[in-house]
Amino acid sequence: MPDRVIVEVDQDLCDLIPGFMTHKRADIDAIFEAVARRDYAEIRRIAHRIKGEGSSYGFDSMTEIGRALEHAAALRDDGAVTTLARQLLSYLDRVEIVFQPSAE
Repeated sequence: MPDRVIVEVDQDLCDLIPGFMTHKRADIDAIFEAVARRDYAEIRRIAHRIKGEGSSYGFDSMTEIGRALEHAAALRDDGAVTTLARQLLSYLDRVEIVFQPSAE
């Protein structure tokens, strides 16, 4: 099994994370479909959301991949978009979430 990626997430988000992760997988499927259509505006929209949501939930690597996806879409670089979408899928497959008590 590839190396696990440990991400610490606030315990208050534990009910939201399963749905969030499911939606990120759906986003990847949508990116692959958008690449096939050469719909760079859609790829940029999804990438922008991934970038912001990754940051909000504490998934820094997801944020970085989202940023790179957004840039690749702006350049209309199908190869880079595809590679980055695969990287995001690999990341999701390897991530292990550890819930931490709230700071409050």
